[in-house]
Amino acid sequence: MEQSFHGLNPVLNIPVSLAYVEQAKRNAALTGPELEGWVDGLVGELWEAADICAVGLTACPVMQPCAKSPWSSMSPDPKSQLGGPRTDGRIR
Repeated sequence: MEQSFHGLNPVLNIPVSLAYVEQAKRNAALTGPELEGWVDGLVGELWEAADICAVGLTACPVMQPCAKSPWSSMSPDPKSQLGGPRTDGRIR
């Protein structure tokens, strides 16, 4: 991929690390298990969960169901819930 997303750093407040940039350049041609290992290592080192939700029933009274968490992929998305065309031709 030839596109740089560095212009988004100030908007997303992403800290720039020269070490990670150099590491990315060195690992740009990785594929298969080597790529998976590198990415898994970065995710384990850099990613953190901002929130959690429950898919099914839970005994934890403070855990919100995923279906009611707007950020969850389990949450309803009205933009993707289309029905058959109405008499006026609209689908929503």
